Amino acid sequence: MTYGRPREFDIDRALEAATQQFWLTGYEATSLHNLLQKMSLSKSSLYQTFGNKHELFVRCLDHYQQTMVNVLNEQLNKSASIKQFLSDFLEDVISEAKTRGIRKGCFLVNTANELSQRDTGIAEAVSTGTANVANVFRCAIQRGKEQQEISSTLPTESLVDYLMISVSGLRTMIKAGAEIKSLKPVINLMIHTISIDKSDERHASL
Repeated sequence: MTYGRPREFDIDRALEAATQQFWLTGYEATSLHNLLQKMSLSKSSLYQTFGNKHELFVRCLDHYQQTMVNVLNEQLNKSASIKQFLSDFLEDVISEAKTRGIRKGCFLVNTANELSQRDTGIAEAVSTGTANVANVFRCAIQRGKEQQEISSTLPTESLVDYLMISVSGLRTMIKAGAEIKSLKPVINLMIHTISIDKSDERHASL
C-alpha cells in the first residue's frame, strides 16, 4: 500500500506567511506568484493543501482572527484590571502610528473595506472574525462592571459596539497617516467614557 508523498513543509508557517502577504497588499493585489514565493511552496502543494486563492484567503482571515482572539484572551487573563487591559490594547493599536514604513492596519477591517460588499463568503468570514473579537471585549466589559471599573449605567452591548467602531476608526486614521500625538487624547477619552465616574456613583447613592 502506498500512502503518497509526505508533506515537506510546515502548514502553520505557510499559512502565517500567506496571511502576512494578504494583510500587507490585500486580496486583489496579491498574485499567486507572491503567495508561492512567501509560502515557499510549489503551485501543486498550495492547491493540494489550501485550495485556490479565494479558499486560502478565507483560511488566512480565520487564522488572523483566531490568533488575535487568543492573544487578547491571554492579555485579559493576565491584566491586573479591566481598565489596564483596555488601555494596553488601545496603546498597542495606536503604536502603529510610530511606524515609518507601511501601516498595515487591521486585516479584518482592511478586508471589509476591500471585499465585503461584493463577496458574500469573505463578508461572512469577516463578520465571524469581528464577532469573535467583540466577544473578548464583551467578557472584559462584563467583568469590569462586576469589579466596578466600567460604568453600569451603559448597556454592555452599546459599550462593545462603541469600542469596536472606535477601534476601527482609529485603525483607519492610522493608515491614513494620523500622528500618535493626536491619537493619545482619543484613547484617553475612550477609557474615560466607559469608566465609572466616581462622583456620579456617589451622587447616585445619595
